[in-house]
Amino acid sequence: MYYFLIPLLIGFVFAGYSAFTAAFSRSWGVNGGRLVTSLLRNMLGIPLYGYGLVLAWCETSTLIFNLGAIGQGLGWLLVIAGAVPIIVGHLQLGWRTHMPSINDSLMDKGLYAYVRHPIYAGGLIVFIGLALVHFTAPWLMASILSIMFFTVMAKLEEVDLLQRMPKYSDYMIRVPGFLPIFANDTLSRWVWICPALGLILATLVFYMW
Repeated sequence: MYYFLIPLLIGFVFAGYSAFTAAFSRSWGVNGGRLVTSLLRNMLGIPLYGYGLVLAWCETSTLIFNLGAIGQGLGWLLVIAGAVPIIVGHLQLGWRTHMPSINDSLMDKGLYAYVRHPIYAGGLIVFIGLALVHFTAPWLMASILSIMFFTVMAKLEEVDLLQRMPKYSDYMIRVPGFLPIFANDTLSRWVWICPALGLILATLVFYMW
């Protein structure tokens, strides 16, 4: 029943080791460090992790609790909301996402001006949403482990980024990790009311449907 944990956890290990670009570069040079990181992350870590997720999703298991149309609707809304920072974060970071190098420059624009880890933050939201949509024991376990993994990966990557980018320590002081903190002006205080109202209205629509 829990065979999905094997590729999932092995994928976590390989992806975790890919966060040591600075250490690899000291041993094998700039290009060698980038190559090792890319192999560990793109060829081993992510594929194995993804395979584990597919197995967990397809695992034959009854729903722990049927959340109904409201839970399903809220779950898919969270998936869509979380996918936005994941996609935008990848586009803004570019090739540095999967092929980091000690020569990389600090990204502190776009979403990265508000949070240090928009991709992981979006991933947390996506997995919460998918857990509501597919509330089975295997998928709930895979989601909890993924959320823990994203948190650990963010910490590991920051240890590496502090070694690769001298300005990153100041960036950590200025910018929060996962939750954005906006300026104390009136517009920024109330900017989130629109999506909040949209979420409430969408939930009502799903309930009526």
